[in-house]
Amino acid sequence: MALGIIKNCFLKKLNYNIVIPEKEIMKKRFYFSGNEAIGAGLLKAGVRFLTGYPGTPSSEILPTFQRLAKKYLNNFFADWCINEKVAYEVAYAASLAGIPAAVTMKQVGLNVAMDPFMNSAYVGTDGGFVVVSVDDPGPHSSQTEQDSRFMAMAAKVPVLDPSDIKEAYFFSQKALSLSREFKIPVLLRSTTRVSHGRAGLEIEHFEPLLDKPAPSFKENLKTWKEKLKRLAATPKLRFLLHKELNQKLEQIASENKPRFFFEGDIAIITSGGVFSYLYELIEEHSLEEKICLVKFDLPFPIDEEIKKELKNFRRIIAVEESMPVLELQLCAEGRNTGIVPKEGELTPAVCEEILSKLGLLKKKKHISFPPLPRPSLCPGCPHRIGLFALKKAFGNSAIYTGDIGCYTLALNFGVTDTVLCMGAGVSFSFGIKKAFQMAEKGRAVIGIVGDSTFFHSGIPALIDLYHYGIPVLIVILDNGTVAMTGNQKTPSSSQSFSGEKLNPVSIEKIVEGIGIEFCKVVDPYEFKEVLKVFKEAKKFLESSFSPAVVILRHLCINTKEGFSVNPKYRVKIIEERCTGCKVCINEFECPALYFDEEKGKVFINQVWCIGCGCCVYACPKGAIERESR
Repeated sequence: MALGIIKNCFLKKLNYNIVIPEKEIMKKRFYFSGNEAIGAGLLKAGVRFLTGYPGTPSSEILPTFQRLAKKYLNNFFADWCINEKVAYEVAYAASLAGIPAAVTMKQVGLNVAMDPFMNSAYVGTDGGFVVVSVDDPGPHSSQTEQDSRFMAMAAKVPVLDPSDIKEAYFFSQKALSLSREFKIPVLLRSTTRVSHGRAGLEIEHFEPLLDKPAPSFKENLKTWKEKLKRLAATPKLRFLLHKELNQKLEQIASENKPRFFFEGDIAIITSGGVFSYLYELIEEHSLEEKICLVKFDLPFPIDEEIKKELKNFRRIIAVEESMPVLELQLCAEGRNTGIVPKEGELTPAVCEEILSKLGLLKKKKHISFPPLPRPSLCPGCPHRIGLFALKKAFGNSAIYTGDIGCYTLALNFGVTDTVLCMGAGVSFSFGIKKAFQMAEKGRAVIGIVGDSTFFHSGIPALIDLYHYGIPVLIVILDNGTVAMTGNQKTPSSSQSFSGEKLNPVSIEKIVEGIGIEFCKVVDPYEFKEVLKVFKEAKKFLESSFSPAVVILRHLCINTKEGFSVNPKYRVKIIEERCTGCKVCINEFECPALYFDEEKGKVFINQVWCIGCGCCVYACPKGAIERESR
């Protein structure tokens, strides 16, 4: 990936409006990812209150801030919230109390936070407020490849778009500076390649900062009534706030000047990581006299005067990920004319194809690589054995509504029929079951949801299931962590990242509190007991006017706590019993099991095997045995 090789764009030439105290100008070398650079940049900017919800490709921002803040700050708050909407509102409230604040999430998380995001632009900020949203063009680990810059345009929120790791660091600071100056939320939008790229970064050394936050809310009662018109505005006042917001955007736009690179008569306008690719391609193919590369650090809002400046070019082409934000504002060519693909990541290879479409390069033949093997649940994952038991109990005819998490990989062995967005596994079970009830057809429907996803957005849907008396089984896979995005804590955690005591939230108490009678907790490693509980749930649902809930609880084996309590059996194949039926491979799909084509039998990769011993239940011939170490 091309990052950081931008010769005409040295950081000392950029106007970031960041004042660095003289005593702090001590350089220190870091090797940061883009996400780590954002976390460090927010800390350096003065953010003292950071919340978020984990989601790849954004997950490392908050832990980096925590790590640095713990070392350099005396007083701060930084931790995960139950979902993005709550995270947004918590941090935004802190900013209204005068504390510099920020919130972090991935692009689909911004959908969850759209209500407060849209509103906060009207209300404005007091202490400064940065919204970090990391997009996933491609997509690599997301349901969509939507563009957060488009969401910012809809909300009328300024957006900064870094193109490399250095800019990720400095734009984090610029975002808070801009927010403070104009009393408006500012979106910092990164992308997978920037956030997950790495580069050496020489920045001012952090010194211990022992300052305490100075919150302010109703201290000055004389001005409180005026402030109240903004913080609790009626619809009529919202109209006036909208007018003020438009005036702020006009002022920001008038100061938003793009930077021009090279001397050509074709203007390629861009922002974000694609800029780095284009810059290097122009140099590599000696196109400096044919192309002028126009970089927008702030792709929204853009001043109308910029259109006049661009009229001097023979053609104006917008090359940006993932939506036509610059293209629409500047009436450029791009996606609307077929020059830029309407979907997919704009990799260097795709950027070369775009230049060839413009007649600037000969079309190259690019080497194609075979597809990667499909991902699978980790060896020993408790989700595998639990869902294997679920399929044994309910069979192929049942409908399994899945959700967002590691367990989505149950697609591989036929225990997931739908995947939409977080919490939809519960909601879909309602809709599908009701549809069959309306047709007077019996059909078993099982909703599958993880513990973090249940807390995030599964609870409201479960309330509706109970309220309307929908007899479906909801299986909650509780492994005690947000495993898919890097093992962040969930509300069931009893302590924070720094070891402070927290009140753990009980999933079963929530379920029982709703009124659901059938709620059982079982360890999925106890296969026979799990099968028994699922059969009891199946019988209960046959005559019930209520959902049933089974909580499969076993710590993720990729956490220190989970690995330490793993049984660790010695597992072996009895070759003479193995018939090569591949049931264990196809229906259990543990990566530690492999098929030897020459011998026609299954064997165990002892390097990958963690000794959980669950695979003994997957062999119909009894060819897998385990013994205690």
